[in-house]
Amino acid sequence: MKKLITYVSIVIGSFLFGFGSFYYLMPVMVRHSKTIEVPALRNMSVEKAKGFLTNLDLRYVISDSVNSSEVPKGFIVSSDPSAKEEIKIKGVIKLVVSKGPRKIRLPDIVGLSKKAALDSLDIYGITNRVFINYPVREKTLDEKIVKTKPAIEDSIAEGGMLTIYIGTEKRRVFLMPNLNGMILDEAQGEILKYGLILAGIKRTAGKVDAVIQQSPAPGVEVTFGDNVKLVVGQ
Repeated sequence: MKKLITYVSIVIGSFLFGFGSFYYLMPVMVRHSKTIEVPALRNMSVEKAKGFLTNLDLRYVISDSVNSSEVPKGFIVSSDPSAKEEIKIKGVIKLVVSKGPRKIRLPDIVGLSKKAALDSLDIYGITNRVFINYPVREKTLDEKIVKTKPAIEDSIAEGGMLTIYIGTEKRRVFLMPNLNGMILDEAQGEILKYGLILAGIKRTAGKVDAVIQQSPAPGVEVTFGDNVKLVVGQ
């Protein structure tokens, strides 16, 4: 009888062990071996990626940070494994995060001619630039760089725009600046800066106080003291 009870106990124990293994241990083993496709993380903020990866039962570490003129600061440049590669559940993804565009120290071009300034800027890789005529009284400043924006003592982000003001004697002809889209106060400041005279403002339907039309038109040759008329939104 004892032998029968022992035998039955062994059978029942084996069954329970097998049952437990199948329903409890096997799912754990399968879960740990299961893989998932890495999502596309480029151009996603680290904060957003954190929540996104947590929901997928994945982890991450920031392995590096690099300058990038394409990906904003604090956003992801790349991942390892990369998008669409397979990774195990609870696996770790290494992220490379952007530090923003590389900063370039501006060369001192104030006082140089336009050609000399361009040659200097080319050396530093500063190619996104715009020139604006700037009224001056001193003949020595004519056709010379008077100032820049950002200023010379500052740095500029790689790919950022550099505005260069070229001295122009007041008696000379220059091109009418583009005032369209500016707020009225800003446009008036530009008109004053160029030695022009605001001769009239007409109101019409549009964005409040925004310049809709100007006369003379942008790019037309004008001289200091010429009249300017504006059509402004109301």
